[in-house]
Amino acid sequence: MKLKHLFFPVLLLSLILVTACSETKEESKYVDWRERNEHFIDSLTTVFDSKLDPNLFAVVDQRNKKQLIFYKKIESSENGERPLYTSRVNVLYRGMLIDEEAFTNLPVEGFLSSAYKNLNVFDGNFKGDNPDLTIDKPAMFPVIGDLVTGFGQILQIMRTGDRWEVYIPHQSGYGKNGSAPKIPGYSSLIFDLTLVSIEQK
Repeated sequence: MKLKHLFFPVLLLSLILVTACSETKEESKYVDWRERNEHFIDSLTTVFDSKLDPNLFAVVDQRNKKQLIFYKKIESSENGERPLYTSRVNVLYRGMLIDEEAFTNLPVEGFLSSAYKNLNVFDGNFKGDNPDLTIDKPAMFPVIGDLVTGFGQILQIMRTGDRWEVYIPHQSGYGKNGSAPKIPGYSSLIFDLTLVSIEQK
């Protein structure tokens, strides 16, 4: 009888400890979040400025000309069309947050987005390793308007058929406030982005 009475308090204590541990783990994911994200962008800037990676490119954010938006070409289409800033486009995309631990296991010349299974994916419209137009449905967006500025800037220099990995600093993304509940303030954004088609020019 006494054992039965002891069981429920022990079970309750176990549940509290498990919940507390999972909350601590979740919180620790964002420890020093601003510094880590700024370090990530600073590292890209250093690599770009010193030309250590010939596959890393950058474009100036036209709304914040002190800010660069970086990208790598996963697939490139020389003959595709470029959208205008007034265009509406169809895209396949996956948006992710940084995770240094997930990046350490990647090949040096690989794409960070290939670690998506271990990253915090906050949005997207394709599920597999690669977009597949036979099963994945593109989303339509205006190039400028509803999107964070970095996303719109990149779209204007892509061609239909291009698939790029894009790195957007928080100043060209969701800023210091983030976008609750999935994107904390000061988040750098990583996108695996394919420009499928231009709906209107």
